[in-house]
Amino acid sequence: MLQNLISELRQYSVIGIFGFGVEGKSFYNFAQKYLNNTKIVIIDKNHPSCDENYLKKLDEVELVIKSPGISLFNLGIDYKSYNFSSATELLLKHFKKHIIGVTGTKGKSTLVTLIDSLLKNAEQKSVLCGNIGIPVFDILDTLDKETKIVMELSSHQLFHVNDSPYIAILTNLFEEHLDYYKDVQEYYEAKSNIFTHQSKDDIFIYNLEQTLPHGFNVYENGLRYKIKFSLQNGFIHKATLQILEKLIDILGIDERVYLQTIQAFKTLPHRLEFVQNIKGIPYINDSISTIPESTIEAIKILKDVDTLILGGNDRGVSYNVLVDFLLNSSIENIILFSDTGKNIYDALYVKVKHKKLFLQNNLQECVKKAYNISRNIVLFSPAASSFNEYKNFMERGDEFKSLVNELKG
Repeated sequence: MLQNLISELRQYSVIGIFGFGVEGKSFYNFAQKYLNNTKIVIIDKNHPSCDENYLKKLDEVELVIKSPGISLFNLGIDYKSYNFSSATELLLKHFKKHIIGVTGTKGKSTLVTLIDSLLKNAEQKSVLCGNIGIPVFDILDTLDKETKIVMELSSHQLFHVNDSPYIAILTNLFEEHLDYYKDVQEYYEAKSNIFTHQSKDDIFIYNLEQTLPHGFNVYENGLRYKIKFSLQNGFIHKATLQILEKLIDILGIDERVYLQTIQAFKTLPHRLEFVQNIKGIPYINDSISTIPESTIEAIKILKDVDTLILGGNDRGVSYNVLVDFLLNSSIENIILFSDTGKNIYDALYVKVKHKKLFLQNNLQECVKKAYNISRNIVLFSPAASSFNEYKNFMERGDEFKSLVNELKG
């Protein structure tokens, strides 16, 4: 497997790394070790070797290893104009039978973390990589015939790939990333590559309201195992548990291992993450929620949300479903900020009768307002991306936690 990958890459005398982030650096280190006779060209506007004309370097190389974070649509580049590939594409091509790949609009990171833990607890060899965990090209030396590769795959990583994993999992599908693709259909098509190139012997598990031509749809499956969760340890969404119950049957994992893994799990940062109690009121950080549906699901899980803080970058996503949900919810206080916060405030203001709306200038003001008015759970679930004010959802969530920890109980 590894030798076949190396042999394929050695056919090229010049390879370009388009985007020198985590994945790009991982491929560069791999090339330094295995592709001694290949010239490596870095194509990244922020790299010292490049200037404002860095895109012209695309014409100098025979193969382009593209970073998933680069939107060709936004750069006006036709994918067919160059010989593009990616770390994900190469791994899927040469290590397909080892891969359990997970994609979806939400729930990917929690699911792959649980799958990796399940396999390890079942004393099976497993490595976690892709959009979470170790960069793809950092793991190749560690693989043997028994190793399962658990990959979190974003739509950006799946875009244009021509191979699908042996076991493919689709958690859900909602409108997102409209700032990266030409339209929402292109985004859905990218996600669909998780299963599009599977053979009849491959396995596909998904959780969608609509039924697809092949695979196991667990959308209406009832849960066999009842598990209690707490605010402090966090929650696992029902959809995730439905997928896991199907997966352990396929992999033949003992139910005792499954239950031990689930009960020992603690939520990942920024995903319904308990911050602390202030004056007896729990503050929950759900900064990962960048779409309306995710915020709605968080409210349903917690049940007793008194105060909701939301708002962020406007990427053209419709908020009608969230507005309708909030109008019929038991949430008393809705605190809004940033671009989408203003839009949602305007939509709610003309309809709301029995709720209190507060439009604030920033997250700091939101937390202070919540401290003064809340009587039960305070949930920070923005329902929007963070890119207009923060580097990413993690930076935004960290600020929320810091602001909460500065409050006096």
